[in-house]
Amino acid sequence: MKDRIKEYMDYKSINAGELALMLDVQRSNISHILNGRNKPGAAFIEKMLTVFPDLDARWLLTGAGEMIENSAKDAKPAAEEEKPHEVKKEPVEEPMIQEQITKVKSDPVVKSVFSSDAIEKVILIYKDGTFTTHKNR
Repeated sequence: MKDRIKEYMDYKSINAGELALMLDVQRSNISHILNGRNKPGAAFIEKMLTVFPDLDARWLLTGAGEMIENSAKDAKPAAEEEKPHEVKKEPVEEPMIQEQITKVKSDPVVKSVFSSDAIEKVILIYKDGTFTTHKNR
């Protein structure tokens, strides 16, 4: 099953850290599954199938059939398909967003993080389960 999980991750263009974040599991859990140390448990499989409704359960469990359910293939043309790690948020008023950005950027810790060239990106995770990614320029 680990090979099918890897194949699906490649299909979705997500890495182990992103998968761990999306499934709300420890990064080490993903690592142990992918390197064959542990087998995925029922709770892990349930999370995979819940978070990725296009993933065919039969294929994930047995390798039989297609990786993507036919109904998911027909639902959206490939050009319109969303990236799996991009969470749609309800529209927020622009002034509110600007206020939050200003507040975050004025924080001394954030300033020091973004002033370092060693930082590639910062991910902000919100209480509602959504997140945003900020890349260092």
